[in-house]
Amino acid sequence: MLISDQERRLCRLLRDLPAEHNNRYGKEAIQALQKLLFHSLVNNNDQYLSILFNNQIPKERENWILREAQGAADGAEYTEAARGKPCGHIFKSGEATYRCKTCTLDDTCVLCSRCFEASDHLGHMVYVNISPGNSGCCDCGDEEAWRLPVNCAIHSANGSNASGKRKEPAKFPEDLIESIKMTIGRAIDYMCDVISCSPEQLRLHKTEETIRQDEVLSRLTSRWYGEGDEPEKDPEFALILWNDEKHTVHEVENQVARACKAPKAFGLSKARETDDIGRSVVTYSRNPLELLRIANIIENIKITVTIRSARDTFREQMCSTIIEWLVDISGCSVGEDHNILKQTICKEMLKSWRTGSEASNAAVGKRGIDDHELDESAEMREMVIGRIPTENMVVVDLVNSNEDNDSDHENANADDEDSQTVDGDQEDLMELDLDLMSSDPDPDGDFDMRAAGEPEDNLEISEATIAGYPPPPPPPPPPLQSLMGGRTHNRTASRDSGDTLRLTRMSSRANVEVPKTPYSYVRGVHARPPWYWLDQPNPKMVNVPLCEDIRQRVRLDWMILFDLRLWKRARVNLRDLYISTVVTVPEFKRILGLRFAGLYTVLAQLYLIADREPDHSIIYLSLQMLTTPSITKEIVEKGNFLTNLIAILYTFLTTRQVGQPWDVSPNATLAFDAGSVTNRRMYHFFMDLKHLFASECVQEKLRKDERYVLQFLDLIKLPQGICPNVRAVGEHVEYETDAWISASLLTREINRLCRQFTEAFKWRRGEDPVSISKVIRLIAKATIINSVGADRGRFDQAEIKKEMRFKKLNLVSFGAESDRDPLGKDQEQVQYDVVDFVVEKEPISFHHALHYTLSWLIDGAKSMTREQLHSLLEFQLKDLKDSPATKAAIPNFEPETYLIALFDYPLRVCAWLAQMKAGMWVRNGLSLRHQMSTYRGVAQRDLAHHRDIFLLQTAMVICDPTRILASVVDRFGMEDWINGTYIVRKGYEDTQHLDVAEDFVHLMIVLLSDRTSLQPLEDEPNPQAFAIRRDIAHILCFKPLSFSDLCSRLAEKFQDLEEFQDILEEMTNFKAPEGLSDSGTFELKQEFLAEIDPYIAHYTKNQRDEAETAFRTWTSKKIGKPMSEVVYEPKFRPIKSGIFADLSSFTRTLLFTQIIYYSLNYALHAKHPAQNIPTTRIEAFLQVVLHLVLAAVLEDHTDEDDITSDSPMSFVHNCLYKSAGPNQGPHATVFGSLQRLFRIDEYQACHAKIRLILIRMKQKRPRSCARITASMGLPVDLIGTDSPMAISSEDLENKKRQALDRQAKVMAQFQQQQQAFLEQQAFDWGDEEDDDVESIATGYTEEHKQIWKYPSGNCILCQEETNDTRLYGTFAMMMDSSILRQTDLEDPDFIGEVTTTPSSLDRSAEYIRPFGVGGQNRGQIRKLASDGHEVIAERQGLGKGFPSSLCLQGPVSTGCGHIMHYTCFELYYSATQRRQNHQIARNHPERLEFKEFVCPLCKALGNTFMPIIWKGKEEIYPGVLQTDQGFDEWLHSNVGITVSRFHKYAMGEESKSANTRHVELFTHYATRAVIPPLAQRMAQVALFDQSSPISPQQSSRARIPGFFPDEDSLTSPNHTLPSEALATDELFSVYGRIRDTIRKNELASRFPYPPPMSNFPDDLTHSDALARALGFSISATEIAQRGVGSEPGSTLLNKVSPLTLTHLRILSETASSYIAVGALRPSGGNKTNQEFLETHSRQLLQLFGGHPQIYGSDDVPWTKTTSPVPAALAQDSFVLLTECSIYLVPALNLDMHHVIRLCYLLELVKVVLALYCKAGMPSSWPVVPILASKANFSSETLTAFKNFMGCVRSFGDPAGSSIDMSASSPQLLRELCTVVSTYALPFLRKAVILLHVRYGVDFPNTGLVDFEEPETDRLTKALHLPSLTEMFASVGKPEAGVEMSVLQSIVCGWINHWRWMLDTDPFKRMALIGIRPSHPAIFELIGLPKQYDTLIDEMMRRRCPTTGKDLTDPCLCLFCGDIFCSQANCCNKNKLGGCNQHIQK
Repeated sequence: MLISDQERRLCRLLRDLPAEHNNRYGKEAIQALQKLLFHSLVNNNDQYLSILFNNQIPKERENWILREAQGAADGAEYTEAARGKPCGHIFKSGEATYRCKTCTLDDTCVLCSRCFEASDHLGHMVYVNISPGNSGCCDCGDEEAWRLPVNCAIHSANGSNASGKRKEPAKFPEDLIESIKMTIGRAIDYMCDVISCSPEQLRLHKTEETIRQDEVLSRLTSRWYGEGDEPEKDPEFALILWNDEKHTVHEVENQVARACKAPKAFGLSKARETDDIGRSVVTYSRNPLELLRIANIIENIKITVTIRSARDTFREQMCSTIIEWLVDISGCSVGEDHNILKQTICKEMLKSWRTGSEASNAAVGKRGIDDHELDESAEMREMVIGRIPTENMVVVDLVNSNEDNDSDHENANADDEDSQTVDGDQEDLMELDLDLMSSDPDPDGDFDMRAAGEPEDNLEISEATIAGYPPPPPPPPPPLQSLMGGRTHNRTASRDSGDTLRLTRMSSRANVEVPKTPYSYVRGVHARPPWYWLDQPNPKMVNVPLCEDIRQRVRLDWMILFDLRLWKRARVNLRDLYISTVVTVPEFKRILGLRFAGLYTVLAQLYLIADREPDHSIIYLSLQMLTTPSITKEIVEKGNFLTNLIAILYTFLTTRQVGQPWDVSPNATLAFDAGSVTNRRMYHFFMDLKHLFASECVQEKLRKDERYVLQFLDLIKLPQGICPNVRAVGEHVEYETDAWISASLLTREINRLCRQFTEAFKWRRGEDPVSISKVIRLIAKATIINSVGADRGRFDQAEIKKEMRFKKLNLVSFGAESDRDPLGKDQEQVQYDVVDFVVEKEPISFHHALHYTLSWLIDGAKSMTREQLHSLLEFQLKDLKDSPATKAAIPNFEPETYLIALFDYPLRVCAWLAQMKAGMWVRNGLSLRHQMSTYRGVAQRDLAHHRDIFLLQTAMVICDPTRILASVVDRFGMEDWINGTYIVRKGYEDTQHLDVAEDFVHLMIVLLSDRTSLQPLEDEPNPQAFAIRRDIAHILCFKPLSFSDLCSRLAEKFQDLEEFQDILEEMTNFKAPEGLSDSGTFELKQEFLAEIDPYIAHYTKNQRDEAETAFRTWTSKKIGKPMSEVVYEPKFRPIKSGIFADLSSFTRTLLFTQIIYYSLNYALHAKHPAQNIPTTRIEAFLQVVLHLVLAAVLEDHTDEDDITSDSPMSFVHNCLYKSAGPNQGPHATVFGSLQRLFRIDEYQACHAKIRLILIRMKQKRPRSCARITASMGLPVDLIGTDSPMAISSEDLENKKRQALDRQAKVMAQFQQQQQAFLEQQAFDWGDEEDDDVESIATGYTEEHKQIWKYPSGNCILCQEETNDTRLYGTFAMMMDSSILRQTDLEDPDFIGEVTTTPSSLDRSAEYIRPFGVGGQNRGQIRKLASDGHEVIAERQGLGKGFPSSLCLQGPVSTGCGHIMHYTCFELYYSATQRRQNHQIARNHPERLEFKEFVCPLCKALGNTFMPIIWKGKEEIYPGVLQTDQGFDEWLHSNVGITVSRFHKYAMGEESKSANTRHVELFTHYATRAVIPPLAQRMAQVALFDQSSPISPQQSSRARIPGFFPDEDSLTSPNHTLPSEALATDELFSVYGRIRDTIRKNELASRFPYPPPMSNFPDDLTHSDALARALGFSISATEIAQRGVGSEPGSTLLNKVSPLTLTHLRILSETASSYIAVGALRPSGGNKTNQEFLETHSRQLLQLFGGHPQIYGSDDVPWTKTTSPVPAALAQDSFVLLTECSIYLVPALNLDMHHVIRLCYLLELVKVVLALYCKAGMPSSWPVVPILASKANFSSETLTAFKNFMGCVRSFGDPAGSSIDMSASSPQLLRELCTVVSTYALPFLRKAVILLHVRYGVDFPNTGLVDFEEPETDRLTKALHLPSLTEMFASVGKPEAGVEMSVLQSIVCGWINHWRWMLDTDPFKRMALIGIRPSHPAIFELIGLPKQYDTLIDEMMRRRCPTTGKDLTDPCLCLFCGDIFCSQANCCNKNKLGGCNQHIQK
C-alpha cells in the first residue's frame, strides 16, 4: 500500500525521535512530539496552525496544549461549542455526582455539578454520590438517560439550534482533512505498533538473553517506517518500576535506594513518580547484568520490575503523550467546526490496524498472565501456603477446552449414567500435564495449587472437623464421557444441531482466546454443558461494515486489549479518550458496545486475575454500555452478551477461570479452595448483570426465552446451602473459619440478582400468566430436586448430606366435644408425616438462593388464586424428571410431600434462629452469631429472613395447614410439649426450652400478622409506601433518631423511593440541632404509635417489650385509663383476594387449638415442670401465647348460627368445645384454661389481656359462652361485653369536663386557705419588697466579699483525698495557638465586620450568625427548568477565610480540671513511658518528647502538671478598683517618684538592694498566698539565703495580686497543718517540669538560652511564657464568649464555665508562684530573679518611656538598654497588661487600676494610629448599615475624638495617611469613632476576666437599670474607668507652644518608640505587624456551603500546593479556607502530613 510523502515523513520522525533525544524522555521530548503531531495535523501549513491555535502558537519550551489556546482549559464540555451536544464530563475520583430520581431512568444516570446547577430540579428527589473515578461521565444531553427532559443552561440548544438554523461549518480544504485523518490514524497505528511489542506478563523470568531478544523483536519494520530500526551495536536498557495496589511509598523508597545505592531522596522521587504515573524509569545502563542485579533486589518485596531497551521505553512514553494529545484535540474545534476532530478520531479507531512492527506480544495471554489477585488476598495466600504439599508438588495445566476430543459425540447416551458411578480406572484418560517441581515457591511469590482429585491434607480435615464441618468426602472418579468431551443434548429434535454447536464452541465470535489462570484448580471434572448454554444467536453477517463485524479486528479492539500493558496515567487517559469521543457520539457508542461485548470475556479474565491496578481497568466502561437501552438490546441479541456474562460468573466461581458458555460444567461447584469466592473484583460483574436485568428488553427476553432462565438457575444453584454448621456439643469450636464472610457477600449479591430477576415476571390479573407460570414451574422443580437431596452428590460442600427421609410424628388426639361427648373413648394417637430432621444435630445453612427466588416469583404472582398456584407447585415424580431432564436420583413421594420437603428449609432456619437466641449454639463461636446478625440484619433481612417467613406463609395456604403445623412442632422440638408432657428435651436446659417455645409461638404470630408483602397489587397499589410507613413507625417508636441513624435501620430500597421524604415529613417532627456537637433528630408523631406491632419479626424481646410499653403509655393517655388496663389489640389488614386470602385457616385447625391449649396449660402447671424458672419468665411467655390467642380470635370471622358439620372450622368454637380428652369436661378447653388463668393472682399482669380475649369470644359466640360459663359454674355476667379499649368520644369529653371542674374547686379552696393563713400571721412584706425593687433598678454598689477555694477532692488515680499533706495539682495543655486575629485594615470585608459588630457582645448574636465574612458566601446562578424557562436560584458556596498571616501566635492553656497527687502523676507518667517502650508498633496518642500525657479519666491531652498550693482567695468588689488617689494625681506625683526610685534598681544601680527587695516581695507573696506548710519552708529558704534576716511580716510593701485571707479565716478541712512540713524540692520539681514543657514545645520566650544551660541547669527560666499564656488564654476565653447572651445586669463572666475560670485562676497563680519559687531558691546567679528584673524593667520603658519625671529630657531611653526593647504599640495591649500584672505591678507596687486605664488608653492610641497608617480611604470601605446604637455619638464625643486623633497624628505624623482630619465630616468622624469604640470593647471584656481570676474582683449584678446601654458603657462603670468620651478628652488637644501634659508625653513616648522600631531595619517588620489591632468581631469559622457537594466541587477545582496536581484526600482549614492534601505522600514532609504542616504556618 502506497503512502503519501507526508505520512512517510511522519513515520520517519516518529521512528527517529528516541535517537534525537538520546532515549531520554523529558519535557523537551514531549514538546517535540506535540509539535510534530500538530504540524502534521495541519499538513505543515503555518496558516492552518495559526487558525487552529487562535493565533497563539506556543513558543519554544512551551507545551502544545490546544484546549488552552482555544479557551477550554476547564473542559471543552462547558464551552459554547458544547451547546446542543451531550456533556460527557468525565468524573474524577472523589468528584460529586448528582442523580435525580425524579428525572432518571435508572440509578446510573447522573449529572456533573455544573450541569446540575444549570438545570432546575427543585422539589425533585436528588442523591449526591462520590464518584470512584473509574468509568463515569455526565449524562446531560443523553436522551436515553432521562425519563423527564433535563434542560441545561450550558448544553441545551437555544432557539436557533432547536429550530434547525445552526450555522453549517465551512468546508475545509481537502489537504487539511486528509492530513487530519492521516495524522490521527498514523498516531494510533504507531501506538499499536509499540504496545504490541510490550510484554503483557511483567513477572516473567528475566535473563540477559531474553532482554536482548525483546529488543530485537520490538524493532519497527520497514513496511511503514522506511528502513525500519537499525540494529544497535551496544543498546542501552532501562529498568522500569511498576505501580501496584499493595506496596506503600516508603517500602518502595527504601528498596529502590538500597538497590541503586542512592540516597533515600532518590528512592522517594521514584516511588512518588511510580505512584503518580503508574511506572518510573529507575535507571539506565548498557549492562543488562547490572540492571538484573538491581531488579533482583527490588523484587525482593514482590514489586514488579521490567527491563527493556531504552529505545522501546522511550517509545512507550511517546504513546502516553500521543494518548494525551488525542484527548486534547478531541474536545477542540477546527475553525467553526466543533466535531471534525472528534468524528475523525472515532472513525480512525474503527479502521484496521496497519501493523508496522513485529507485534511480538500482540496476542493476549501469549506468555501467560500473572495472578495479581492472588497476591492481594493475605487470607488466600495463607490458604494456598497451607495446602502446598511438602513433596512432589504438581502444577495442573488444564488443557484448553478447544482441544477437547469430540470424537465421542455420536454416543448420545454416554452421559445418561450418573457421573458418580464411573470407575476410577478411567482416570488414566485425563488429559493433564503433570510437571514435578521443587517445594520452593516461584521467585515471584506465587504458589502452586494442588492437582484435581488430590486429597486434602490431614490438618485441613481435622480443622474442618473441629470447626463443626464434616470431613470432605474423597474425590469421585472422573467420568469417561466428560474427559473425552462427549456431549448429550436432552432436548427436542428441533433444537438438536450438534455440528453447528460444536463449531461455535471452538472460538469466540471476537476470535480471542481467554488466557488461562496460572495454577488453576478445578474441583471435579468438566462435563458437556446443557443445550441452553450452547445456543447462540446467528445474526446475519452479510455486507456488514468493518466496524460492526466483530470477527475482524480494528484499532479500537487492539487498544482495548492492550489496556493491561499500559500504566496508570496512560490507562486513565485512554479511558477518558473513549468516553470523550466514542461514548459521547451515539452512532459510535453503539459500535463500541458491540465490540466491547465481544471482548468482554477476555477483559473479565484479565481484570479478575492479572490486573495489578484494578481500579483503572477498561472493564468499567461496561457501565456506559449496559445502561443504554438501545445498546443493551443489540449486544444481547447479536452478541449473546447475557449468556456470556452469566457464563463469566459461573465459570469463575467454579474454576477461578473465566470461560465461554461452552466452558460451563454442569457438575461444577463453588471453588472455595481456589479462592474464587474471596475475589472482591467479581462483584463488578454482579453489578453488570443487575443493570442487564433492569433493562426492559432483557426482561422481555427472560419472559420469552427459557434458556436464560435455565442459565440463571444454574448460577443460583451454586451457593445453595453453602457453609453449613453443625452444633458443637461439649467443647467450643477451636478454629472459627471466616469463609462465611465471603459466602455472605456472595449470597447477598446472588439474592439481589434473584429479586432483580423476578421483577421481569411481575403479574397482574388480566395479563397473560404463561411466562410467570412457566418460570415458577421451572424454579419450583429445581428447588424441590435440591430439597429432597437429589443434588447432594454434586454439591458435597452444601448442607444436604443424605437423601431426605420422612417420619411419623405421633401426637395425642385433641378435640373431643367437652359438652356433647362426656362418655367418649380414650385418647388416641394422631400421626403426621414430617421430615426426619433434627436441627441441633444435623448440618444447616443460612443460604438458600433457590428458595428465595421461588419466594420472589410467588410474591410476583400473589394475585393468583390458591388453586392456580397449587397447580403450579404440584409435581409428580415424572414431572420432576421431564424437561429439562435431570440425571439425579429423585425419591418417589406424593406431590404434597415434595412441597413439605421444599418448605422445610426455611422452617429449619427459623428453628435454628430460636435455638441460637436461646444460647444453644454458643460453643460454635462468635462467627455464627455474626452470621445470624447478617441474616436478620437490616441490610439483608428483606433478601433472606423475610423470604423464609414468606415461604412459610405460602406453605400455610398451599399445603395442608395441619401438616405444616406438625412440621413446625417437630422442627422446634415441641412434640412432648404438645402432648402435655412438659419434660425438658435432651440437649436443652429449662430456660432454653422455654425460650425456644416462646419463639415457636412468636413464629406463628408472625405468620399470621405479618402481611406487608401479602396484599395483591390490585388491592395495594403502592405496597412500598405502606412498608416505609410501617418501618419508620417501628424504628422511631423507641426514641428520636438522626437521619443517618434512621437510614442505617431502614432498608436501602426504601430510601431510594420518591415518596420517602414526604412520608418521613408526614410521620415525624424534626428537631433542629442545638450546638456544634448536636445533630437534628426525627421524632415520631404520637398518633403513629397506633401503627406499631410489637410482635414484628425483627424485634428482639427487649424491643418488643419497649414497643408495647410505648403503645400502652400513649393509649393510656389517650383514653384516660390506667396503663395496666390497656391491651395491645392487633389490627390486621384484610386480604380480600389472592393466594393469601385465607391465611388464617391454620388457626382453625384442631392442632393449632391443641398447641394453644398446652401452651396455656404450661402456665397452669408451671410449679412442677418449671420449678427452676421464675414466675416473671413464665408470665412473659404467657403474654406471647395470649397475644396469639387474641389474634386468632380476631381472625375468626365465622358466625355462631352457621356452625355445622360441613362448615369451615372455627377457632372460637374449638376453644369453647374442643377439650384435651374425653371425660374432662369444659375445664379442659382453651376457654376453661383462660378462666383458670384469670383467677391466678401470680399472673395479674396478664388479666387485662385474658379479659379482652374472653370479651372478644363472647362477642363472637354470646350463646355458646353463656352456656359454657354456666356449665362451669361461673356467674353469667362475670365477663361483660364491653371492651376495655372502647371508650366513646362523648364519655371522654365528659370525663375531661368533670376533671376540670374538680381542679377548679380544689384551686379555689387552696387560695382561700392561703389567704386565711396570711391574715392570721400578719406578715409585713412591704419594706423588703421595696428594697428588692430598688436594688434591681439601681444595682448593688456596696462592698461585698466572699472566700473562693481552690479545687480539691479525691485523686483520680489513688482515690485518696487531696490535702496539704501531699502535693497535688491539675493538668493543662499549653501550646501555641493562632486564636488572636488582627484586622487587615486594607481589606474592606474585614473592615465591614468591624463596623457591623454589635455594640454589646454579651447579647445573643444567633440572629445574625454566621456573622460578617462567614455569612457572605451566597450568590445567584441561572438554571433552565424542564419547560425551558429560566430560573434564578441562590447558591451558597465556600466563604472567605481569615488569612493565617493576620493571626497572632501565642501560648494558650486549657485543662480538663481533674486533680491528682504529684507522686501518683509520676507513677502514671512512668507507666506511660514503659507502655510506649513495650508497644513500639502502636501510634500512641501522647508524644513523650514533648512531655505529653493523657488524663487517666477523661483522656484529654496534656503536657503540664500545675500544682495547687494556695489558700483560698477573697472575691471582693470593688477591691483593686478602689484607689486612694485619682489617676491624674497618681500620674503626676506618685508614680513619678516611685518609678524613679525603682528605675535606678532596674537600670542596675543598687542591684544588691534590688535583689533584697525581690526576696522580700516573694517571701511576702508566699506568706500571704501559699498554704502554711509550704509558706514556712519557702520563708526559711529565703531567710537562709539572706545575709541579714528579714521577718516575713516586715516585707509588706508590695501589693499581692489578689486578696488572700488570714489563716484564721480559712476553715477549709483541706488546710490542716501537718506535723511535718512539705519539702520544697518536690515543688521545685513540679515547676521544673513546667519549665521543661516550655522548652520542649518551644513556647515563645524573650529569654533564649543556649540548649545545654550548663551554667544554670536548675533555674526556673522562661517565666514570661507563663505570663503570655495567661494573657492569650484570657483572650481566647473572651473571644469564645462574643455573641453569647448573659443574664441582664451581669458581665460576660456569667456565661464563662466555672471550669474555665478555675483553670485561669490556677494558671494566674502558677505564673506568680513559678517566679517566686524560682527566685527564692538559693543559687549563685538566680536566672529567675534576673528575668523578673529585666521583664519589669522592659515594661517600665514600654509604659512610661515618655514620662518626664522618669526619663527627663531623654527622648529615646529604649536605646540605652543592653538589648532593644520593643514598643508597647507593637504588642497586644491586653497581653502587655497581663504581663504587667505579674511583673511590673507587684515589683513597683503600682496601682493595678491605673495601669489598666493606661493600657486602655494604649489600645485606643494603637487603633487610631493603625487607622492612620494602614486604612484605606473610608470612602472605599464597604457600604454597610452601621447600627444606630453604635453610631449614636454626641457632639461632645465627636469633638473629643477629633482632638484625640489630631493629637495622635501630631505625635506620630504617619506618612501617607489617607485620613484628613482638617476636612473631616461628621459622618466620617462618626464612622471612625464607631470603629475605635468597637476595638475598645474587647479590651474591657478581657480586663474584666483578668481582674476576676487574678485579683478576685467579683462584679455584682446591676439588674435592669443599664440593660439597654451599650456594653462599653456598662463595663467602664463596672471597672470604674472613664467613659470613652472622657478617655478621648483626657489626652487633650495639642497646642503649639504649650508644654505637653504628662499623659500627652507618655502617649508621645509610645508613638516615638514605635516609630523608632519602624525606622530600625531589624524591628521594622515587628512594628508593622504589631500595630495591627486585634480583630474585635464575633469569631466565625469559614462560611461553608449549604450543600456538602458544593464543597466537594470546590475541592475538585483546587490543586495540590506541593505538586500543582489534583488533590489527594483533600482537607479544608476552617480558619483560613486553604484546601490541601491531608494524607497524601506528595505533602508528607519530615514525617508530617498536610494538616500538621498547615498548623505550623
